[in-house]
Amino acid sequence: MDWPEGKGFGISPAEEVMHPEEAPPYNKLQENGKQYALFTDGSCLIVEKPRRWKAAVWSPIRQVAETAEGYGESSQFAEVKAIQLSLDIA
Repeated sequence: MDWPEGKGFGISPAEEVMHPEEAPPYNKLQENGKQYALFTDGSCLIVEKPRRWKAAVWSPIRQVAETAEGYGESSQFAEVKAIQLSLDIA
């Protein structure tokens, strides 16, 4: 496979994942899988300049929630911040 940079990464076409497998819904997980479940969300609202962002993570088993918010960043930043929060509580 050729990447835009012109480098091959040693993966044959048979090894490539064309369609990633989606995880089952939370209510279909086995009990040992639910202990690792974390729900994350990040969003950005443009009311005035600068943009306002908020990120959150929630653990339904441990009943732990964390949030962070700020100004001047994008929704992508908020999503990454939500992942960072999930690593903090994991």
